[in-house]
Amino acid sequence: MTAPRPSLATQVSRAVLWNTLFAPLRLLAEVVATLVKLNQLSQAGFGLIALVRGASNLFGTALDLGIARALPKYIPETERAGGARAARRLFLLVAGLQLTILLVIAIGLALSHRQIEGYLQGLLGGDVTVEAAARAELSRFVAEFHWLIIAAIVILLGLGALYDLLMAVLSSFFRQKAWNGIALTAGLLPQVLVVIAILALPDRWDILGVLVAMVAAPTIAVALAGWQVWRLQAGLNIEAGSGILADLREGLRDLRRAFPPGFARYAAVSYLMTATDFIASFEFINFFNRDIRDVSLLAAGALLARMALSYLYTPMVGVQVPLFTRVRQGEGGTTNGAYQSLIRLQLLLMVPGGAGLILLAEAGLLVISPQYLAAAPVVWVLTPCLFGESMLTTAHNALMVNERLGVVIASRLVALITVIVLALWLPAWLGLVGMALTFGLARVAAGLWSTLAGMRLLGLRWPWRFTLRVAAATLMMTVVVAGLRGLIDLPMGDVTLLTRLGLATQLLGLAGAGAFTFLLALRLFGGLDPADREQVLKWRLPFPGLIRRLV
Repeated sequence: MTAPRPSLATQVSRAVLWNTLFAPLRLLAEVVATLVKLNQLSQAGFGLIALVRGASNLFGTALDLGIARALPKYIPETERAGGARAARRLFLLVAGLQLTILLVIAIGLALSHRQIEGYLQGLLGGDVTVEAAARAELSRFVAEFHWLIIAAIVILLGLGALYDLLMAVLSSFFRQKAWNGIALTAGLLPQVLVVIAILALPDRWDILGVLVAMVAAPTIAVALAGWQVWRLQAGLNIEAGSGILADLREGLRDLRRAFPPGFARYAAVSYLMTATDFIASFEFINFFNRDIRDVSLLAAGALLARMALSYLYTPMVGVQVPLFTRVRQGEGGTTNGAYQSLIRLQLLLMVPGGAGLILLAEAGLLVISPQYLAAAPVVWVLTPCLFGESMLTTAHNALMVNERLGVVIASRLVALITVIVLALWLPAWLGLVGMALTFGLARVAAGLWSTLAGMRLLGLRWPWRFTLRVAAATLMMTVVVAGLRGLIDLPMGDVTLLTRLGLATQLLGLAGAGAFTFLLALRLFGGLDPADREQVLKWRLPFPGLIRRLV
């Protein structure tokens, strides 16, 4: 006899608990993996790996069709309406559809292998005075093993699609403990395996080792997810004698019945969001670079800005959609009140954090990896774009919760049009910085569209008075940090590990001084609103007593 399933409230509370516990670990895994790649690979090697990952995401976007976002909504609905067998039939049909598309992509890549080799050789044949030996070695690797690069892309595509489907099933049934454990494993394994490959293999084979590690890690993650889904299925009430092949044949005989009502429409909207999000990313723009060094610099600068944003956004993870949902269900407050509270908290984090990142970008890159110092201008232009987008898309979440899907679709089209228009002249005019601005400004444009639509349709209002307070405090912080920053001598030429550690210590002290100056100035200009102060004090921040006095 199957044990009764826990109540919905119990499942949701468990999901929130495991999300809260595992989110910092997943973020740490991403940071460590990026640092390892930046320091252990040549610029040319890092650029090649970035392109392989970008190609996998490019074709993965085409393969996804919005299915991964749709399944967590429609698997529970399908199970409730038609039982566990109907839910399994839906899973098998979408998996079969993606497998068919994957075969088409694989055949196309195989037929284009010479063109792909020519494209990579063109990137490696640029400024041969930069990493000449590494480029020559990588050029020989591409000539000999370009078929292996294509195979890695195809395998990553298949594993990525299957991983997304399996994880969607686990998420649908609130298996957040297993979901987060597998996600953490998927984040940690590439970093561990890459380090092993680099240390165990000669320099000539490090890229080959990294490619193998990139494939091995998701293989293990898929195996773990598959095992968990198999265990989940064993606990569901599926009619005896209903095999997987029988369910698949039955679904193919009556596709209209197998796919729940509204599935195609919901998946199409999700696909538009996924596709435009990828097009407005450094991974897509990087395909238009003409030199492997520019590929690596754009990737390094974008990753640094994104990692800093992830750290600052951590207190807001999983907050916005539930908050707007509770307000809409009449549990207290107004949509505009919730929106202003969220914006004020983001202003408190993003504005001084972004200013600090811009001021310390050069010194930070020296600490992370001196060979990427030239990526500082990318960080300078991307930080206001990505941090600004983070705040502007709060209105997007409010619109989604209130089911204003037409406006959401329009905002994604705005991002797409902006990318196309800017790509025609910005990169040619500003080079690498122009490429960064192309996708950065596209994201800002989409967020601005959502914010203006939210003001018109939902009555949202931007907290301008608090914005001015934060801006004034940030200005004072900037003056102090810039003055202290001038006292730090950035080393030139070869930078030893000991020098980097010393510089990192100085930067941590400088960041602490900047944070103290900002909080003190903010208090002088009026401080936080009472509700925001109460929320901030709930965060697990260092020196809580001092922060309590300052805010």
